[in-house]
Amino acid sequence: MAKALELNPDTLAVVPSVPQAAQVKSSPTEESRRGKTVAKVEREPLQVRWPTEDVKAVKLAAIQMDFPTVSDFMLACFHAYMKSKKA
Repeated sequence: MAKALELNPDTLAVVPSVPQAAQVKSSPTEESRRGKTVAKVEREPLQVRWPTEDVKAVKLAAIQMDFPTVSDFMLACFHAYMKSKKA
């Protein structure tokens, strides 16, 4: 069994180092899925009301297609839809 640690001012003064495996790597600016650098774009929130089944399907599709967020997936779908309408 682990030994109890006595708390005193000396114990609290020493800051334990964070193991490298527990550190979060900082990511560069937003990158598209193909690795191209994308300029930071101002984003505006959008709220939608969808049936539960559709919400689950969108979340699963975003994960399976390796999009960083559901918003990025939905934006890509919107752009693809708009391109198909122009043709």
